[in-house]
Amino acid sequence: MKKLLYIGLSLAMFTTVLPGCKKSFEDLNNNENKPKHVQASLLFNGVLNDLYEGPAGEYEKYGQYFLQNYDYYGNNRYDFGAGADFYPTLKNVSKMEEEALAAGAPAVNPYSAMASFFKAYFFTKMSLQMGDIPMKEAVLGIENLNPAYDSQKEIMQQAFVWLEKANTDLTALIAAENLPLSGDIYFNNDLRKWQKTVNAYRLRLLINLSKKSGDADLKIQQQFSDIVSNPVKYPLMESSADNLQYNYVYPTNNYPQNPGSFGFDALRQNTSATYVGLLTQLKDPRVFITSDPAAAKVSAGTSPISFDAFVGADPGEDIGLMYIKANSGQYSLIGRKYFYDSYTGEPSIQVGFPEMCFNIAEAINRGWIAKGKLGDAEANYRMGIMASFASYKIPVKGSMAVYFLKPGASLGTYNTYTVDVDLDNYYNQSAVKYIGNTPNGLTQILKQKYLALFRHSGLEGFYQFRRTGVPSFTTGPGTGNSGRIPLRFKYPSSEISANTDHYNEALKKQFGGNDDINAKMWIIE
Repeated sequence: MKKLLYIGLSLAMFTTVLPGCKKSFEDLNNNENKPKHVQASLLFNGVLNDLYEGPAGEYEKYGQYFLQNYDYYGNNRYDFGAGADFYPTLKNVSKMEEEALAAGAPAVNPYSAMASFFKAYFFTKMSLQMGDIPMKEAVLGIENLNPAYDSQKEIMQQAFVWLEKANTDLTALIAAENLPLSGDIYFNNDLRKWQKTVNAYRLRLLINLSKKSGDADLKIQQQFSDIVSNPVKYPLMESSADNLQYNYVYPTNNYPQNPGSFGFDALRQNTSATYVGLLTQLKDPRVFITSDPAAAKVSAGTSPISFDAFVGADPGEDIGLMYIKANSGQYSLIGRKYFYDSYTGEPSIQVGFPEMCFNIAEAINRGWIAKGKLGDAEANYRMGIMASFASYKIPVKGSMAVYFLKPGASLGTYNTYTVDVDLDNYYNQSAVKYIGNTPNGLTQILKQKYLALFRHSGLEGFYQFRRTGVPSFTTGPGTGNSGRIPLRFKYPSSEISANTDHYNEALKKQFGGNDDINAKMWIIE
């Protein structure tokens, strides 16, 4: 009887399940508890985090700002691998636009306006690293798994269209007080500040295209003039309060160099002669903030607040020799008080006011425009210097306290010194005071811009050298690559296997068939 009962129950259960088999595979795997939509603000927040580029990474070494002296943790070689892949981020940008519309937003809304900026930002970021990349056919999912490459010129042209649209749409939204943005970690949902960033970024792109200023299609000079001459239509940053900058919040997102990382990398990184040497040549007080004096120099009797006490290493030096010298106190280390003493450090500027001032000064020097809102090239150049000084809380005139870690001491134990500062005296040095709209004047602008970009804005310091040769970068055994500074990053390895034909076609079109890090891309030809 028991066996018959079990058989009967089994048949009943089997009969009950049968109707369910009519459901499709997709229906059976549909999770009713999983949301099918996400708020545009959440996607927006994720994109903003992807926009961040912080300090203490490879990009700073490529810009010859600081160096690795212990090869267990890395080296100073220019062995460029693949460039950045922002395509997943761009998919989220498209999804953000879609979700805003699905939630009932009009065609022009804050998320669509920001999407135009993001597309320009991320596509040009990748192109500046690698050259031609997929754009028109990219981010289409299964509609096109093998996107063709667009030329770098086409990418820049489209970026300017997106940036123009972003500015136009933001103007309309601000005028209509249609500002329902949420999730903004940079400007607390202030579209007015985003509009300034959009236009400052456009000036950056135009400056990066300086070698193409005669291109009739791009109209580089005309675009630059249109923006700078019409601040009502194209609002620009007015001070460092408008910086697009990433602020660190303890304990959720710490500054990369902090008390917790001090024991791991504080002695294994030292400053570069390219950066520190330029500061000391100019008797620049920023060196007292960003660097510590070389211990061996101080021990030998040099005052720690003498510019002679600060020594950066040659980037081309063999890393083994650099390690010996750094650990014997012959090189300056990064300023411990300023960069390691807290978990929040300084904000990381992505697009900033000082850089914008120098870009406008360069455009005036090159004859693209006659003046900016602040005046001539000198006025913009000087404002860039002052804004950079102010970011370190260096007074225009007076004294400031500087702190250097005591030899062998732990964080928090510093020797304190007083340094007198006078910006007028600094500026009036022959090497600093602007000498006019000449090639030498341009070199002055570029050097000061390079100093202001220290620890900020990703690869912009490197891109400036690639474009202009200023300041001079050095090479040697430590930098590898046969004594050359590379000019581009390689394409991601996934392109070789997943988009082979278009990948090979792009290489033939640009670089003679080779994914060569030393080959010139269109923008710098």
